[in-house]
Amino acid sequence: MPYKFSLLAGGLLVGILTALYLSQWPPTEALTLLLLISLSLVKRQYFFIGAAVFGYCWLILFLAWRMDTAPSTTQPSSYNSLISGEITPSHATAIQIGTTRLNWYAKTPEGKNQALPQQGEYWQLEARLRPLRSLQNFGQADSTGRKLAAGQLAGGYVPRKAQIKRLKKANPLNQWRNKLVSQIENQPVETQRGWRFLVALGLGAKQQLTQEDWQLLQQTGTLHLWVVSGLHLGLLAGLVLWLAAKYHWPPALALPLAASLALGYAQLAGWGLAAERSALMLLLGLLMLSGWRKLGVWLAYSLALIILLLANPLIVLSKGFWLSFAAVAILIADFYGKTVSKGLLTLIKVQLLLLLAFTPFLVWQGGWFTLLSLPINLVLVPLVGLFLLPATLIGLVFSSLNFYLPLELLASLFNFIAKGLEQASQFKQLSTANMYQPAYLGLGLLALLPAGIHLRHWAWLGLFLAFLPQQSNSTKEGWQVRVLDVGQGTAVLVESQLAGKTERLLYDTGRSYNSGWAAVLPALKPWLTPSKAPKGINQLVISHDDQDHAGGLQAIKEHWQVQQEYSAQQHNCYAGQNWQLGQLQVFALWPPKPPLTEQKTKADNKDSCVLLIKEEHQGSIISLLLTGDADLTAEAFYSQSLPQLLTNQQGQQQPLTLLITGHHGSKTSTGLPLLQATTPQYAVHTNGWRNSYGHPHISVVQKLRQAQVMQYSTAAHGAVHFDMRKKEVNYKNQQPPLWQGLGYKP
Repeated sequence: MPYKFSLLAGGLLVGILTALYLSQWPPTEALTLLLLISLSLVKRQYFFIGAAVFGYCWLILFLAWRMDTAPSTTQPSSYNSLISGEITPSHATAIQIGTTRLNWYAKTPEGKNQALPQQGEYWQLEARLRPLRSLQNFGQADSTGRKLAAGQLAGGYVPRKAQIKRLKKANPLNQWRNKLVSQIENQPVETQRGWRFLVALGLGAKQQLTQEDWQLLQQTGTLHLWVVSGLHLGLLAGLVLWLAAKYHWPPALALPLAASLALGYAQLAGWGLAAERSALMLLLGLLMLSGWRKLGVWLAYSLALIILLLANPLIVLSKGFWLSFAAVAILIADFYGKTVSKGLLTLIKVQLLLLLAFTPFLVWQGGWFTLLSLPINLVLVPLVGLFLLPATLIGLVFSSLNFYLPLELLASLFNFIAKGLEQASQFKQLSTANMYQPAYLGLGLLALLPAGIHLRHWAWLGLFLAFLPQQSNSTKEGWQVRVLDVGQGTAVLVESQLAGKTERLLYDTGRSYNSGWAAVLPALKPWLTPSKAPKGINQLVISHDDQDHAGGLQAIKEHWQVQQEYSAQQHNCYAGQNWQLGQLQVFALWPPKPPLTEQKTKADNKDSCVLLIKEEHQGSIISLLLTGDADLTAEAFYSQSLPQLLTNQQGQQQPLTLLITGHHGSKTSTGLPLLQATTPQYAVHTNGWRNSYGHPHISVVQKLRQAQVMQYSTAAHGAVHFDMRKKEVNYKNQQPPLWQGLGYKP
C-alpha cells in the first residue's frame, strides 16, 4: 500500500512540472481525453503514469480557473476600481486586500499621509489595478507563478487622492497584534531592529523587516529562522513531545497539545503558504506517532505531498515547497530506522547535510552562501527552538495583560543577536565570493548512502571542489549587449571581452522605489556577481536625470563598485568626448555642451547623453547607438556625424548594427534623418508592459518596419541579448509561461 501512494505522489508531481513548460493552451477536447486516460491507467494500477497524466491536466485546469478569477485588463492601466475586503499587511508600504496587493500612496484631505490599514480590518478602497507581470530577465526567477501560488491575482496601488473608507474594525486578537507591531515606532532607534526581529518571529510580521534586515539574514544563512515555517511549528511540537517524554504525559494529552500549540502559533503568524504546508505535514506526522492505522513515515510523506498538490498545484513554484519536502526526505532517509546519536553530534550532522544539499539550489536561485552558516545555525537553531520562540510566545501572553517587560528584555536580546550577525557577515572571504562551483556541494548527499558503501566517505569532496578555482578561457574575445527588462525605463549593459578580461559599461539604471529597491538590481546580478566581476562596473553612464533612467543610481552604487561615472552631473558626457571600453570605442554625440549651469541643476530629455559604441572587426563596423530620451531636433543634429563614424578604413559606410530607440519608442524620437543616416539592422524599444504612454508608438514601429529593421521590445520579449560580432540575438520570452496572458480570459 505505501508504495502505491509514493508512485501516485511522484507521478502527480512529474505531471504538474511537465505542464509548467507549456507556452500554449491545449484544446479542451484533448484535456478531456487525457483525464479519461489517466483514470483508466490508475484503474489498471499504472499508478505513476496515470497520476502523471492527471497532474498534467490538473495544473492546466487549476491555472485556467485562477486566471479566470483575476481582474480583467481590458481597461487601461489608469482605470480606477472600487474593491473591498480584509486587509493583510504585505510590506512596510503595501497591503494585501483579498487577492490584490496594493502599494499605498493615499493621503487624507488634510494632506497628511494616511496610516496603512491594519491587519484584520475591512476597507473599501479606490485603487488602480494591474495584472500580475514579472520582469523578464535571464537568471531572474519569474515571480508571477509564485504570487499565483500564494493566492495573489492582481497588483496596483491606492493613489494619493483615492476614496477610502474603513468598513469594519479588526477583531480583538488582530487589534492586540497590531498594537504590538506598532510598538516598533515607539522604541529608540538603536533597539528597533530587535523589536522587528521579535515581531517577525512571534507574530509572523515579516513585512516589518527592512531591506537591510533581509540582506543580513540572507548573508548569514539564518533567514529561515525568522520567517515562520515548518521549522518553527516542528520545534514547538517537538518541545511539547520532549516534555511529554520527560514527565511521562499520556499520548492522548501530548499529541493534541503539540498540535494545538503549533497550529495556534500558525494562526497567530497569519497562516501564510509556508505555515499551511507545514501544518499539514505536522498533523500527518503526529498521526503517524499516534499509531493511527499504522501510518508509516513514507506513507505520511506521500499523503502530505498528494494533498498539497491537489489543493494547489502551483505550489511547486515556491522555493519553500522544495526546500521543506527535500529537507524532510533527506532527514528521513538518513535517520529513519537507525540509531540516532544524542546531543550536539546529531545537530551537527543535520546542519551539515542540509547545508551541502541546499547550497547549490540557493546559490542558483540568487541566494547567499557562507561557511559561517553552519556554526551560526548550530548555535541559533537550538537557541530559537528551545528558548527564544517559547519565551517570545510567553512574553506575548504577558503583553496581553499589559505587562511588557518580558518582551522588552527579549527585544534587547534580539538586538544583541542582530549585532552578532552583523559581525559575522563581515567575513566576506567565506562567502560566495570564493565559491566557483557550488553545484559540487551536492556530493555531500553521498553521506546518505548505506554504511556498507565506501563511496559515502567521499561526501566531503564536494566542499573542496566547490572552492577550487576554474581555469578561465583567456582567448575569448568579442562583445555583448544586454538590454535589460526594468519595466518602463532603460538599462543596457555592454560587456567587452578581450584576452580573457571583461570590462563593463552600464547605460542608465531604470527607476527605483521608496523602499530602496530598483528593478535593475536583480536584472544585473547574473552578470555582476562578485565572482564574475570583482571590480563591479567599469563605466556607468547616466543619460539624464529622469527617474526612469537615473532612479537606480544609488542602489547600483550600494551594491557594486563603479570605477568611472559619466553624466550631466559629472560634466563629462557631451559631444566631443570619447574613450575606450576594452577594444571598443565610445563616442558621446549629444548634448553639444555640458547642460548644467548654476541656474539649471537637472538634465532633462533634450539633454540626454547619446553614445555610439563601435568596433571595426575584419573590415566591418559593429556598432551600438544609445539615445536616451533625446528628441527629433537633437537627432537631426547628431545624425550628421554618424555616416562618417560608421565608415570603415576602406571608405565604406556600414549600417548601424543595433539601435536602442529614443524615449522608449516615443513618436518624439527615431525620426527619418536618424534612420537614413544609420540604416540600422536591429532596434530595441525599452518600454514597460501595458505602459500608459503607448510606447512604442505605432508610427515609430511602422517606420522601422518599412526600413526593414528587426524590432524587439522589452515588454513583449523581455531582456534582449546580442552577441555583436556573431549578430546572434537571444531574448527571454521565447517560450512564455501560460500565465503570461494573466488578465485575459483563457
